[in-house]
Amino acid sequence: MRDELTVRKVSGLLSRPVPQADCLMVFSPQSGKIHWLGLNTWLVFELCDGRTVEQVERGYAELAGDKLNEDGARRQAQRGLESLLGSRLIEAAPA
Repeated sequence: MRDELTVRKVSGLLSRPVPQADCLMVFSPQSGKIHWLGLNTWLVFELCDGRTVEQVERGYAELAGDKLNEDGARRQAQRGLESLLGSRLIEAAPA
């Protein structure tokens, strides 16, 4: 994924934390599907507010830094972004 892209949540999504399961439930009215985001993907999802891919990776690394090294955090953020894009919960646009 290119760093010069910005990412943001698709409009119209409905989300609700499910603390008992440590996840975020996201409903997409467009597809009619419910998605269950684990903690890592949930964090990436929350960082998708118009930031660049690099800013999302950096933000993820700052928040998960005590658990992962910076390279591991970047890889995990990239996997989360790819998953969210594949599920059509976020969209990418040129910065």
